[in-house]
Amino acid sequence: RTDRLIEWCRTHKSERKKLFSDSTQDAREEGRSKQQLRHGKNQIYVEMAKAIFLHDETEEFRLLAQANPGVFASSIWSRLDVLKSKYQKQNALLGQTGAGRTYEELISGERTRNIIDTIQKEFPWWADLHGWWRTNPAYNNTWSSADSGQNFSVRAVEL
Repeated sequence: RTDRLIEWCRTHKSERKKLFSDSTQDAREEGRSKQQLRHGKNQIYVEMAKAIFLHDETEEFRLLAQANPGVFASSIWSRLDVLKSKYQKQNALLGQTGAGRTYEELISGERTRNIIDTIQKEFPWWADLHGWWRTNPAYNNTWSSADSGQNFSVRAVEL
């Protein structure tokens, strides 16, 4: 089911951006408008539930998804929250070394490639989630938009 959830997010870019808080900065850098969430996230969860459970191996879930997919909304939210926690746990292995770097940048370095290989053995959805969450501090608590060349302690002493 998690594979289907991730696949839905891959193929529904606009909804994914709305769901995971599209940033004004990302939109500006990509030369597009920021995606606004016009309806609650619950409606997106319902759409996700249809895609995930209408073809489930459990007949009861298939029937329920067809009749009332909204009953799965809290399950979708809960699973995304678990994925967020696991993503953050895996990012701790990278620490500031991986902060804000793309998947491609991380696998190009020998040291970080080994860490990424370890992460993906335990958490196969990490690469997709990292592509969506790497610069969003709500999801990636090791990322910082601060310029690494800034010396805040010296500046504080100067004040």
